[in-house]
Amino acid sequence: MQPPWALDSSTVIRPLEAADASAMFRLIQENRNHLDRWLRWSGSLTSLEKVAEFIDRFQARKSAGEGYHCGIWVNERLAGGQVCWYINRHNQNCEIGYWLGAEFVGRGLATRATITAIEYLFDDEKLNRIEMQCGVQNTRSRAVAERLGFHNEGIRRESHWITSRFVDHVVYGLLVAEWKRESPEAGAD
Repeated sequence: MQPPWALDSSTVIRPLEAADASAMFRLIQENRNHLDRWLRWSGSLTSLEKVAEFIDRFQARKSAGEGYHCGIWVNERLAGGQVCWYINRHNQNCEIGYWLGAEFVGRGLATRATITAIEYLFDDEKLNRIEMQCGVQNTRSRAVAERLGFHNEGIRRESHWITSRFVDHVVYGLLVAEWKRESPEAGAD
């Protein structure tokens, strides 16, 4: 089932729209130190116009069936996002990620949003493989991937320029045949 997805009575995941640019820009600005430490894209979103362009690019990807960027909304307030960077139809794979404002960390939101994305990408999009990349030192993000059964496939050294430095990333992979239909418990993320 395509988004929007309800995680619970107060939490919804839905594709970001042009009208969400202000909320996204505000959340990024309020969490600049928290987000720019790990995200490969937040450091470049330094104006409302750049955030609007970013959302437009993902709306185009979603329309083309090539990925999406959804906001995670808690009580109608943007808490973060769940993203599918690309969908490679020929090879039946994709890369996903997630991000949260600092005050929303530790509530299981990233884990639950990722479970929802996995089920959608395997069941509806009929993909065979989902990949995630996490900064080697980003232990909280890595814990989400490991909790959900992703396999550590190695380290890409200095693979992404993040804000002011290159960061090594752990590559995690999950195959459809490995996905456990009983969703793991949502722990702190």
